[in-house]
Amino acid sequence: MNTRFLGTLCAVADTGSLAGAGRAIRLSSAAVAEQIQALERDLGVRLITRLGRTVTLTDEGRAVVGAGREILTRVADLTQVAQLGRLSGTLRIGSVSTALMSVVPPALRHMAEHHPEIALKIVPGTSSQLQFMLESSEIDCAITVRPIFETAKEFGWHLIREEPLTLVCPADLTFEGVEECLSSASMISMYRNSPTGRIAERFLQDKMIVAKELFEIEAAEVILVLVSQGLGISLLPNYGFRSSAERRFRKVAIADRAYGRSIGILYRRGARISLINTFHAAIISAHA
Repeated sequence: MNTRFLGTLCAVADTGSLAGAGRAIRLSSAAVAEQIQALERDLGVRLITRLGRTVTLTDEGRAVVGAGREILTRVADLTQVAQLGRLSGTLRIGSVSTALMSVVPPALRHMAEHHPEIALKIVPGTSSQLQFMLESSEIDCAITVRPIFETAKEFGWHLIREEPLTLVCPADLTFEGVEECLSSASMISMYRNSPTGRIAERFLQDKMIVAKELFEIEAAEVILVLVSQGLGISLLPNYGFRSSAERRFRKVAIADRAYGRSIGILYRRGARISLINTFHAAIISAHA
């Protein structure tokens, strides 16, 4: 069996079409179809069904894709082992949006300057999406909020930084204290089922504050825009956002660090750990 054909099947699963898969892996649609047919012959099962331009995986196809991603990861790991300690290869990194804007850019510059032989692929996503991608071997590591539950032994954690919970309000809003502000002003909340939303909700419950919720949004940057427009206030982790002439707001840190969030790299242990450690070191160095 040609493992490249497994990669082609995974590309079909990701894009939903032969043409989309071809664009992703730089092959013609005909070449993609030929590779899928060869894989079907090798395995003796039907892997896809076609309806017009749309391609759907069969039950057997879904099973093969699930196992195939793991096989492709192992093959890539073998390539890394074969380099005899040389730092080279591809590292697939997932990142939550706030880290993508603050943590990642300086780290990428550092990697480009000091480790150009390491190819980096960056994938955005929410914490839950990234964890699923990590478990299914679609990425090697994720810059994300530290999981509140215990992870399996095959996963590890590198802390990047602690982000204190912060009250964000319009620049011209006056108030006596944080709790008074949270009780009286309209609240623009982070999505409650997100890690950040749960932290803010726990703070409000512990302080017995009943907020006047206006919106619930899972997008910190959108919330900052709405706050700067005077629509309300919010509780966000301080991930490095700043007020500007175009987007004016005021930040007041919550003194109790128990309500902060930890941002770090959640990773799968394996042969690529040297690349992950190098990327972590680049983040720390870039933000020193």
